[in-house]
Amino acid sequence: MTRRLALLLLFVPALALAQPAEVRHEPMEPLDATPILGRTVLDPSGKPAGRIVDVLVDGMGSTRAAVVDFGGFLGIGQRRVAVAWRTLYFNPADGGIILQLSADQIAAAPDYKPGAPVLMPVPLPTPTPPPPQ
Repeated sequence: MTRRLALLLLFVPALALAQPAEVRHEPMEPLDATPILGRTVLDPSGKPAGRIVDVLVDGMGSTRAAVVDFGGFLGIGQRRVAVAWRTLYFNPADGGIILQLSADQIAAAPDYKPGAPVLMPVPLPTPTPPPPQ
């Protein structure tokens, strides 16, 4: 009997730990939760430029970049470029995703290669002209 009691006392704390923790469920409207993988990305003039094929996060879990598949036909001439997350504008009016980089900036960007350092094109800030004298 003492042996059974000892075994029972060993398993009771384990059973207590196995209980799921209580969670609070936060509601999210269906229109507020939109998958973006595979979505078309538009250039600044509103023309299709590519599609999002991956999202990159840093070690803290913050979204840093989207990998966009540009151009190509049947896989020929296709390029994947990592673009900084802050260069994407998510238009709430129509749900479009607008890339705020020019075609020249994309053309100059290096290809994204998994496992290699990620280099993202980021537009330079427009310099403020000096005040007139």
